[in-house]
Amino acid sequence: MEFSAIYINDRLPLILLFVTGYILYRVTASVGLPEYIAARAVRFSRNRADLLLLSLIVVSALLSMFIPNAVTVLAMIPVIRKLDDELQNMTTPLTLSIIYGANIGGMGSLIGSPANLLLIGALDLFNIPGRERITFFNWFEWAVPLVLLLLLLAWFVVRFALPKCNAELIHAYEEESLKVKQHRGLYVFGLFMLFWSGSSFLAEAVPEFRVYESLAAAAFTIAFCGYVFGSRLLRLRDLVEGIPRRGVLFLGLLGVLVVLVRLMRLDEQAASLFTSILDCLGQSGEGFGIYLATAFMVILLTEFLSNTVVSMAFFAVMVHVGAAYALNPLPLMILVSAASTCAFMTPVATPCNSLAVGEMRGMSLRTMLALGMVLNVFGALLLSFWIWKVVPLVYG
Repeated sequence: MEFSAIYINDRLPLILLFVTGYILYRVTASVGLPEYIAARAVRFSRNRADLLLLSLIVVSALLSMFIPNAVTVLAMIPVIRKLDDELQNMTTPLTLSIIYGANIGGMGSLIGSPANLLLIGALDLFNIPGRERITFFNWFEWAVPLVLLLLLLAWFVVRFALPKCNAELIHAYEEESLKVKQHRGLYVFGLFMLFWSGSSFLAEAVPEFRVYESLAAAAFTIAFCGYVFGSRLLRLRDLVEGIPRRGVLFLGLLGVLVVLVRLMRLDEQAASLFTSILDCLGQSGEGFGIYLATAFMVILLTEFLSNTVVSMAFFAVMVHVGAAYALNPLPLMILVSAASTCAFMTPVATPCNSLAVGEMRGMSLRTMLALGMVLNVFGALLLSFWIWKVVPLVYG
């Protein structure tokens, strides 16, 4: 019982982050902030469809660095729906833009992706040397430049999904300005960002704060909900009415897939296969090959087995690889975490993919598969090289 209480207390900030993140999503949708974001995106694009996609990718990435990437997709779906209603043959590139941005942006911050939280737990569980050197800020040192490079790569790839004859973007968006409720919505967004970013900073910079982190998170959640519902930005029934039913159905199917994988021990078989492949290749553990093989295997399996299942299985595999080849598995485990959020081919690969594809009717799965394969290949090359060379410089 004592262990459970300690565990819940340690995980309470994460739970409340998702709770307040969902409330934030409903607030932004109810006050029309997505429409305002769409207006700004169109203005930035200057009637160019390729720049519109770039703006959506960047906005999605920035949001997902500080709020759960699945919540980011939920917030961006109304934006691309609004644009999709006005533009012709743009459903697929618009949907892929927020998928790419949200998945890639999640690796940019230590709190940006659930895979990163699983990584920290795995590092502690296996007592990995160097784990204590990972902080909220030095994660940015290697992750932000990598995210920028991946975003440029994603933008280059998604442009191939544009129709040959692009409709002219709607000028009416450019005249929109912030309304009173939208100002309040931005205020709520600012409070959300300020608290969770500040709390994460204090937890890393001031170890003593961790004792009070759960209490602070609970107090903020109460105050946050009090302002949102007290100022009538949201009603309680809006929380239920705003649930994306088709997206939740996709997530439910994803959960069933995870259970089946565990029952059939497919994750253990994949781990055994990977170790055998490394042995056959004769990797020494010191060169680029082992990083590249790890990135490709994690991304490939994530496309079909869910990123949570794959990352948890391969954290243990990397510990085995480290012991077998006499190297610190820390960079390889970081690579697993990053690669598990960079699967772009199938709807079941990540929650971002499931939610976006489930909610956007008319999305071309064939285009998603083809472009996702290209992005997976070049993304794996970039990821493996960057983490092989740059991460050891940061964590020495």
